[in-house]
Amino acid sequence: MSTLEILADANIPCVEEAFGRLGRVRRMPGRDMGASDVASADVLLVRSVTPVGPALLDDADLRFVGSATIGTDHVDRGYLQARGIPFAHAPGSNADSVADYVVAALLLLAHRRGVSLRNRTVGIIGCGNIGGRLARRLPALGLDVLKNDPPRARTAEKQGRLHDFVPLDAVLDAADIVTLHVPLKETGPDPTHHLVDATFLERLQTGAWLLNTSRGPVVDGDALLAARTRGGVDAAVLDVWEHEPAPRPALIDAVDLATPHIAGYAYDGKVRGTAMLYEALCDELGVAPIWEGTDTIQPGSADTLRCTPPDPRLPATAWRHHLAQQAYDLRADDAALCALTDREADARGEAFGTLRGTYRRRREMQQHSVPETAVPPAHRRAVAQGLTVQLV
Repeated sequence: MSTLEILADANIPCVEEAFGRLGRVRRMPGRDMGASDVASADVLLVRSVTPVGPALLDDADLRFVGSATIGTDHVDRGYLQARGIPFAHAPGSNADSVADYVVAALLLLAHRRGVSLRNRTVGIIGCGNIGGRLARRLPALGLDVLKNDPPRARTAEKQGRLHDFVPLDAVLDAADIVTLHVPLKETGPDPTHHLVDATFLERLQTGAWLLNTSRGPVVDGDALLAARTRGGVDAAVLDVWEHEPAPRPALIDAVDLATPHIAGYAYDGKVRGTAMLYEALCDELGVAPIWEGTDTIQPGSADTLRCTPPDPRLPATAWRHHLAQQAYDLRADDAALCALTDREADARGEAFGTLRGTYRRRREMQQHSVPETAVPPAHRRAVAQGLTVQLV
């Protein structure tokens, strides 16, 4: 097998360790990749910030394209198929990371407001790898769950299977919290561009919370800003933004938690994504995979955290928040993005990219542990199933 020229997004971890056995690896920022950079490559490895289509690839003779991401809306898969270029991505790789983010955000919001999550209703819009995990985890925190996923509902009905998906109207009529986990689709059935518009926001329950960790344009930023200004949305959490990498300062200031597209950036999920692409390329080349990415992310690795049990006298929400915060302190990511609002658009965009490119090695909640004997019985289900912190 000839040596491959492999061009990879600089934010994909362990590329040299994995792909270095197959060829020469060159890294660069994904947003900066242009046609001239790709022209000499045999293999292209990207994340969501690199649009993959004719403008990038017409002058290239690629043997493989991989995206270390769950979503593929940045990839023209029809174009790749027409060119005969094999493609792979990493569905589910960072689903636990995003679910951790949502759990941490809900507990932080509840703690700040001095309210309980118990008996609130959360509407999960999009129930794939991430939404499905949340549907299993959130009841352990006392939340009732409504699931909305029209494509999955239709598939179940065509196959004659029972399902528990509900229409969007039913979610908006009943949910205290709405969390978005859909792909970005401009056209076709079930478009999601500006799914959350003025009409959607007006339908929300009084005092509702809204979280978006899917894609920025799923939420109409102008409509959300107007709703926040008039008090129509009690709390908002945005990890993704219209106009990335330079989101509007007014919208950053208007939401409760603002982060720079890092919900899925736990190290564990990123390594899984690398491993999935490596195995797909090995399969395409007909060679046996040698590198084992899972060795890098085993729970027993050196940087696994042993959490300190919070004071048992704390109210339930505060207790769970303080434990979750040890596993993932979302406030640091919020502060980092909020610090950029006084910069001009170009500088803000560059700094946004830097925050992602230099992101700390955060671990998934399931990599953390707490002594079971120090966890009050009333919290054990919430810890083990809601936070997924190990009881040892």
